Amino acid sequence: MAARKKKTARKKKKGTWGGRRPGAGRPPGTGQGPSPNSRRNRVAVMFRDSELRKLKSMARKERLPVSTVAYRLIEKALGRGR
Repeated sequence: MAARKKKTARKKKKGTWGGRRPGAGRPPGTGQGPSPNSRRNRVAVMFRDSELRKLKSMARKERLPVSTVAYRLIEKALGRGR
């Protein structure tokens, strides 16, 4: 019988992609942060197909994103409109 060879563990090559890069990005603690008037609260809204078609139609006419048109409608309904 022939002697079995011992299995040697192969060293895994450390990749060069991913992870943090020293000196990359803005230093922590710098910057102003969000403005006190910023919109930072997220709300999800569900629409029927017919309502979404109408909203998309309005957005196309105004050449704006659907979310902007929806926000303006809600803003107006809340009495903060222009």
